[in-house]
Amino acid sequence: MAEGQQPPQQPQPASTPQQPQKVCDIIRGFRPAKSYKTAKQDSSHFVTSLDFDDQGDYVVAAGDDETIQIFDVKEGKSTKSVPSKKYGVHLARFTHHSRQVLHASTKVDHSLRLLDLHNEGYVRYFSGHTDKVTCLALSPGSDSFISCSKDDTVALWDLGSRNPQGRLKLATPYLVAFDPSATVIAIASQSTSSVLLYDFRNYDKPPFSTFDLAPYEETYTPSTRGRAWTRLEFSNDGKHLMIGTDYHGHFVLDAFEGTIKAFLVGKNGSSGRAAPVSTTGKPLGQGDVCFSPDGRYVFGGAGDQPDMLVWDLQQDKEANLTLQPMARLSHRSRTAMVEYNPRYNMIASADKDIVFWLPDETPKSSDK
Repeated sequence: MAEGQQPPQQPQPASTPQQPQKVCDIIRGFRPAKSYKTAKQDSSHFVTSLDFDDQGDYVVAAGDDETIQIFDVKEGKSTKSVPSKKYGVHLARFTHHSRQVLHASTKVDHSLRLLDLHNEGYVRYFSGHTDKVTCLALSPGSDSFISCSKDDTVALWDLGSRNPQGRLKLATPYLVAFDPSATVIAIASQSTSSVLLYDFRNYDKPPFSTFDLAPYEETYTPSTRGRAWTRLEFSNDGKHLMIGTDYHGHFVLDAFEGTIKAFLVGKNGSSGRAAPVSTTGKPLGQGDVCFSPDGRYVFGGAGDQPDMLVWDLQQDKEANLTLQPMARLSHRSRTAMVEYNPRYNMIASADKDIVFWLPDETPKSSDK
C-alpha cells in the first residue's frame, strides 16, 4: 500500500491533529483529509484491519497484500511497511508499546506473532490455535490479551510468554472485548445468539452474566440470525456494549443488564467484508463501526454506499428503539472499517484505501 493523496481541493492535515474538543462541537465537520492508496490503481487488494496506538500517534494497517504498514498521525504519512509474505497478516494490533505490533496469521499455521517494528523481527510466537483467529483483544491495563478462533476456543495470553495462560472451549466464540476497567471480558457467540460476561481474574469459572440476543435478532435482523456479527466493543464509559453486524445495523446494549438501548439503522446492505462465520469468500475485516471516545456517538459505514454514518445515542429513538443517523459524512468510497483516535479528534477509515478524517477548523454554527 503506497502513499497517495486525495485531490488538492480537499483539506490537508495540519501538522498535528486537533486536540480533543467536545465531539458534539465538531461531529458534523469531519472531512476526508488524506488518503493512502494501494500500490496499483487497479489493485484488488483490501485493508483488513486498523488500529491506533495508545497515544494516538500512529496507525497500523494490515492488508490482504500481506503487508503491515505504519502511519505517523502527526506527520500524516506512511513511515514503515513490513511484508509478511510467509505467514500473512490480519488483526494487527499495537501493544502498549508503540514499537510492537501483535497480529494473527493467515497462512502456514494459526499462530499469533509479536513484531518489533524497530528491527522488523519477531519477538515471540504464540501457538495453540488449530484454526483461523477471528478476534484479538488487548487488555487496557496490562500485557494480557485474548484471542478467539474458529477452533471454538478462546485463549488467554500474556505478551511475556509464548504459552497460553488459560483456555475456554465455547461454541463459535468469534468476538471478544475487554471492558474499560480490564476486569470484565465479553465473548460473543452468535450461533447461540448470546454474549457471555466473565470476570477476567476468574475466567475458569462460569460466566457471571449471559445476554440472550435471540429476541433482538428476531426483531431487528431476522434474515441473518446466527451469522453476520462483526464487532464487539465496550464504550469507554463502560455503560454500553455494541455488537456490530455486517448488514442490517448495530445493537447497542446496556453493558450491565444486556437490554437493548438502541438498534442503529441506516446502512444500505453489506460492507463487503466477511463476518467470522461467513463462507462467502469476501475479504477479511474487523467490523465497520466504533464508538467515539466519549461514548455518546457511534461512527460506521453506510454498507455498499459511500459516506460514513454517525449516530447520537442521546438522540430520541423511534418507538421500536431503532435509531436513525444524525449525520452522513460525505465520502467517495465505501467505509469497510473505522477507528476513532483515542487522543485526538481524528478518524481513520479504510476499504481499499486508508483515509484520515479531520474536522473542519471552523465548522458552521449549524453543525454544532
